Amino acid sequence: MVNRDLIYLVNAGNDPVQSAVSNDGSFPASGVLALGTWLQHRLPDGLEVICRDGQIYGMDRIARDMASYRPGLVGISTLCTSYQNALKIAEMAKSYGAKVVFGNDQASQNSIPVLQNQRNVDFVIGAEYGELPLELLLRHVRGEDIPLDKIPSLTYRDASGNVVGFDWQRDKGKLSIVSPFSGYLQALHEAGIDPKKNGALDLFPILNRNLFPQEHWQTYLANYSERFARLHKEPVTGVATMNRARGCSRKGDLVCKHCDIGGVLTGEVALSSPEMFWEEIRAAHNQVRANSIYEACDSFSSFPGLIKGIAEAKPADLGFNPQLFVYAQARDLANHPERVQMLKDIGVFRANVGLESMSDSTLRHMKGEKDSVEQNERALHLLKDAGIHTYGSFVLGSEKETPTTLRETTDRVKSLIENGLLSDAEAQPVLPLAGNYQGRILMANGLWKVDKEHPDWPVNVDELSRTYIHNFSGVSHDDCVVAANEIRAAARKKGINFGSGASRRENYDKK
Repeated sequence: MVNRDLIYLVNAGNDPVQSAVSNDGSFPASGVLALGTWLQHRLPDGLEVICRDGQIYGMDRIARDMASYRPGLVGISTLCTSYQNALKIAEMAKSYGAKVVFGNDQASQNSIPVLQNQRNVDFVIGAEYGELPLELLLRHVRGEDIPLDKIPSLTYRDASGNVVGFDWQRDKGKLSIVSPFSGYLQALHEAGIDPKKNGALDLFPILNRNLFPQEHWQTYLANYSERFARLHKEPVTGVATMNRARGCSRKGDLVCKHCDIGGVLTGEVALSSPEMFWEEIRAAHNQVRANSIYEACDSFSSFPGLIKGIAEAKPADLGFNPQLFVYAQARDLANHPERVQMLKDIGVFRANVGLESMSDSTLRHMKGEKDSVEQNERALHLLKDAGIHTYGSFVLGSEKETPTTLRETTDRVKSLIENGLLSDAEAQPVLPLAGNYQGRILMANGLWKVDKEHPDWPVNVDELSRTYIHNFSGVSHDDCVVAANEIRAAARKKGINFGSGASRRENYDKK
């Protein structure tokens, strides 16, 4: 018999066939912590919440948890790189009688085919903010009179077995936290938060990082220290993640073509107050001794007013020196050098910059006419001069890619590595996804091929990448893999971290 008063939330770790990113296993998956924390605040009456991160907690241990806890509801965070593991966890959960709900971008954008083809998945939550829909779903599972059709952004099967509810293509424009469809307006008003002003994310409580076992935090710290301790002037005592800003300055046609982040695609911008930003950092240090903290907003540099407010609100009694890792855009920094100093002022020591290409024709195709290689290079120099390390990522094989542009990017990236302008290098062939431009191109041309045994998502993501590049790019998929391997070799020689997380391990880990 299942325990309807217990919910098990797990981040599905990367599928075994996937290549790694340079940060793998170094930062916690805070999404499941955010969901668990919300539920603890909203449903304190006898509810037990278990959170696990599959990227460091093996599948065998998750299986033992299922047998031991027998949760009434299992929530699984899944991305395209972890989908097969998510399905395995769902199968485990169903074998013990649990209801299973998927969430995160991969599930949200494919909710209809997931439920049409995966009988072990009962529900998909499509919201950018899954806390309230999950709360309502859990109330339903525990026996409260909450009809499934009243739960925002939920995809489910009706009594006849038909898949109904949220449809990404039809409903994605309704996902804003301040839209009536999201269900959050009443909660915002009850919390005294004006939905027309910044600060909507103050609605979400400070993460309870103790929902992860101490072993998780020890593993994060060990993984992080092995890869990144050399970048720090002070000892790293703990690692944490936070998400107190969401959104990007790029909207509509200006969104990067390979982006599939739900909130960015829908133009959503939501922020916490500067005070809540520092409360989250203080809590991370108090809970798990974290002094290296990853703010997951993509892209944090889009919000200079917030950064300025955070700098002005920095507590004098913080008691430690936080080292922050944030997403930033080269164009933001190159055109507004003062933002680099603002980032430095709040404690940013490392920035994740989507450089994408070092050839103007491919870069402008992917990101827009206002971007340039010159801006990329200027931003990198500004960051280096400020003492901020850069994690640079590159996407190879776009429609404008040619042997000349690919060679130009490869050589220039190797030069950036050699000259110490990158502390991490991430390079891989472009991956079409249900939510991004390349995915839409494949669908429009009838090329969204799938495995007959897994019709909702291809087991081999390289198949989609190869199909797109073969049909629309001036280079081959193999050319892109060779270029990525050349960049990885340069990074290895220089002693910096590297990865290629959006393609398969077999492309890189050759004996």
